[in-house]
Amino acid sequence: MAGFGTLRALGQSIGDYLELRSIEKHRSKLGRSLAPRYTNYLRECRQRFQGTIAIGPEVEASVREFGEKNVSTFWTPENRKLSESILQKVQAEEKAGRTPWNEKGQYIRDVYMTFPEIEELFKGTLGSFLAGSFRAHFKIFYGMLFKSEHLRDVPINSELWHADGGPGTCIIVMFYLKDVAKEDGALECLPWDYSLEAFRNERAIVRKKMQSAAVGKELSRDEIRKIKCDYYKEAIERSYLQHVEQPVGQAGLVVAFGNNLLHKGGYPAPGRTRYACLFHCYPSDRPTPFERYRQVGIKKVESFPKDPAAEF
Repeated sequence: MAGFGTLRALGQSIGDYLELRSIEKHRSKLGRSLAPRYTNYLRECRQRFQGTIAIGPEVEASVREFGEKNVSTFWTPENRKLSESILQKVQAEEKAGRTPWNEKGQYIRDVYMTFPEIEELFKGTLGSFLAGSFRAHFKIFYGMLFKSEHLRDVPINSELWHADGGPGTCIIVMFYLKDVAKEDGALECLPWDYSLEAFRNERAIVRKKMQSAAVGKELSRDEIRKIKCDYYKEAIERSYLQHVEQPVGQAGLVVAFGNNLLHKGGYPAPGRTRYACLFHCYPSDRPTPFERYRQVGIKKVESFPKDPAAEF
């Protein structure tokens, strides 16, 4: 008769297999019980959508690339003007002696209510890209503006390789407000097929490392996070480094990537600064509520919507 340890190992192997299948199907590490809700809602949004989606030539190739790799970029002169306008206003605040940033380098006011350029961005090529990628309407769950500087000798948190772990239907948009180079801590991404490969052995290896580290104590959230980030770093450096993408370019560059893509960024070299907006966007079964955003803003209140059909 199989021992308890053997049965437990078998159960873990089956669980690992089922979770990997869920990740592959839903592009989400949210778990096989929750992830399908968001995929099903996306399907409903596409079925309810009426009319046509105008995908301009500026974003047509980017929409196609995003569908294949879960990451893509585009740039237009119009978006550069919008980015420069926002940056001028932010830097004017800084020069006036005001402190528009919190301790995490996040802009303290609501970006949508402060900068009308954000609505122009979403009504322009970014909105076309999102509608084309979702093949449905879109909504903005939250948006933020970051100023990244070299403040520590080592990267931490989102500056390390990680996957956000939320719904696979979330498209994260990075909008650079100034020219960005590798030295500015430009976002790095591992396209989906390679991220999925890295996830293949993650649960078993991380579980073993956690068991070893937890001897005689309970691991903290930070300790668990470090074990996972270390696993991603080691896996990428060993097998996927040549596939990592790090888009750079002029102010106004848009980088869109999936919530669960392995990524990192925001750790500039000494003396360099990165200004960038970050938006989490989801499919919707109705037109984007721009008027609502003008009234209540798009500040972050939680990591992801618990109800995929919720209005926000």
